[in-house]
Amino acid sequence: MVAGTLYTYPENWRSFKALITLSTAPHFQFGQTNCTPEFLHKFPASKVLAFEGDDGFYVFQSSAIAYYVSNEELWGRTSEAAAQVVQWVSFADSDIVPPASTCVFPTLGIMHHDEQATENAKEEVRQILHLLDAHSKMGTFLVVACTLLWLYKQVLESSFCQAFPNTNCWFLTCINQPQFWAVLGKVKLCEKMAQFDAKKLAESQPKKDTPWKEKVPVTWEAEAEGSLEPRRLSLE
Repeated sequence: MVAGTLYTYPENWRSFKALITLSTAPHFQFGQTNCTPEFLHKFPASKVLAFEGDDGFYVFQSSAIAYYVSNEELWGRTSEAAAQVVQWVSFADSDIVPPASTCVFPTLGIMHHDEQATENAKEEVRQILHLLDAHSKMGTFLVVACTLLWLYKQVLESSFCQAFPNTNCWFLTCINQPQFWAVLGKVKLCEKMAQFDAKKLAESQPKKDTPWKEKVPVTWEAEAEGSLEPRRLSLE
């Protein structure tokens, strides 16, 4: 098993892909620790996520770290299976993250709300969920679960999710696996979409004379829990 330290900050969804097998750096402060000479010597790009192996190996970017710390069962035992893993990782980064960020970030007080942009992004998310729903009929998989986490917590209210029963079931199956539970705890699903709060945005902004990188995302959880049931997950 790979052993080492993951540099991240609380509630960073990108870190969840690797956290199930790693420890996190104690007293890590985003925007400070990753700007120190010691950190920059190991990771010149100053990027977070970053992984430092006990054997002195360094690597950054969440997908690269997740690949390095996982095993053949998660990589895919055949070249075809491995290609499918890469396919869905790439799809998550290029197709899911942008509209998800547009929908979620305003509700967390990270960026301003643009009504038209949000509506366009929600339509993109709807199309993505339709695609995943059709794919989920053929089997369960793990790759994009963490990418959808904040959507399910902040944006995907019950009425929106009803059209995607297979995706809902697959997502809940993933987050209820022991390895996910150990990192995420009990995930509360969104019942009503969280709204933009100008006050929250103002409070989350860096103070004067404070580097912008010190800003840490505000966390928020919906009050209601979902009632969907997970199913057994196969890693084959």
